[in-house]
Parts: sequence; structure tokens; C-alpha cells
Amino acid sequence: MDPYSASTTVTFQRIPGASYSKLTMIKNYTTSKLSSPKIVIKLALVTICLALSTVAHASTFLTLDGNFAPPDYAFYNYTDIYGVAHNEPVGPYITTLNGDGYDNVSVLTFCYDFNSPTEVGTPYSGTIVPITGFSDPTFTEIMEATYLVDVLNADGLLSAPLATRGAISMAIWEIMNPSSTTSLTPFPSDPAALPYELQASTAVADGTWTTADAALYPTWVPDDPSVQRFGVVLPDPPPVPEPTTLALAGFGLLGLGVFLRKRRV
Repeated sequence: MDPYSASTTVTFQRIPGASYSKLTMIKNYTTSKLSSPKIVIKLALVTICLALSTVAHASTFLTLDGNFAPPDYAFYNYTDIYGVAHNEPVGPYITTLNGDGYDNVSVLTFCYDFNSPTEVGTPYSGTIVPITGFSDPTFTEIMEATYLVDVLNADGLLSAPLATRGAISMAIWEIMNPSSTTSLTPFPSDPAALPYELQASTAVADGTWTTADAALYPTWVPDDPSVQRFGVVLPDPPPVPEPTTLALAGFGLLGLGVFLRKRRV
């Protein structure tokens, strides 16, 4: 008799007190014989896939904090190259992240889209995307933008002079304007931002600023493309994946490992 032909019943049950967002798989054997290897491997792979799908589809909610007025937000006055006066709220902004490993994590962010709406106090769903998740031309734009985020980081971020914060924010907005869903033509360029734009372009072109450097500042990409993208200055150390996701992957790998070990004995 084939030792792997014993009948097997697979049932799906909800565990009391557990999250009902995922089904917990419980395997009940009708005999004491070794179960079918195909069934065991499939169950382990399904469990691992559930964990990976959780990571792939998890949302990170971004909320801009404070009141949209000083001192919570700094407003920068400038006159563009066309002679038009502007008064813009410039980065960095105090922001809260929730979901996908973030639990009311306070971070600083930089807006990447000049003409897109984002209401203060409203949570927006999106995804934290590393620099390697983009392709050109957006890849090069974000490389240059993250370089300028790092320049302002070295200058103290919130404690940097308003003139520096304003010029760098305007430079980032102009750099990111071509890939923005609400791009402006012509863009209201700030004369003080132009040297920073040249500095960023040179640093990326000559390899002074690398993808490893840019990885320090991932991009939050909204699910709604009309909402602004944000460059994120993560806390140190950064958050880790949610425990439930790690547990699912761990149980799947553990079950597969135990089965393969028994097969060798």
C-alpha cells in the first residue's frame, strides 16, 4: 500500500480571539499515516503566500499634523522668475504614519508635488516605496530630490533657516514637476532654488549621490494619484514588519521544514 495514499481532511476554522482578516488553516488527519507530501507543501506555500500578499498590499496611512498656520507650518515668500509673488508652506512637515509596521510613528516629510491637495489632519492611504521601486524619469527625479532632502537634513531640517528650507523645497518641487499628475507649465521657478537644482543634478550624474544614499529617504506614494507624494525622513531605527505577517511566513516555513526533515528520516 502506498504510505502517502491515506485520506486527509483539510478544514478552515476561525480561531477565537484571532484576527478575522485571514483564515487560519488547521489540518486534521483521519489516519495516523503520513499525509500526502503534495498537500503539506501546498498548505505551507499558501501560508507563505498569505504572508507575502499581506506585505504587498499593506497600506501606510499618512497624516499631516498640526494646524495649517505658524508655528506648525513655515511659510516662504518669494517672487518667481516671471515676477509673480508667492507664499508657500515649505518642508519639512511633521507627519504621522500608521499601518504596515507603523504605529503612530512621527516622521518628517517633504512634499514632492507642488500643485496637489493634501488636507492637514486627514489620513491618506498609500505605500512606502524605496528608490529601487521607481524607473526613469521618476527615478532620476527622486534621486535628485532625496539628495536635497539630505542637504537640508545636514542643515538641521526644522531648525534650518527659512530661506534655506524655502529654496530647497522649491527646488524639489521643480525637480519633481514633470512626473507630477498636476504638473505646471510653466513652473513658477524660484531664483534661489536654481543653484540647488544644479547641485542635485550634478551629484546624481557624477555618482556622488547613489541609490544606497537615496534609500535613506523612501517615498510615500498615495493610492489616489491626485494626492501629493512625500519624501520621508524615517526614524532610526525604522519600523519592522507587523508581527502577524512575520508569524504567517514563519509558520509556513517552519511547517515546510519539519515536513522535509521527516521525509529524510
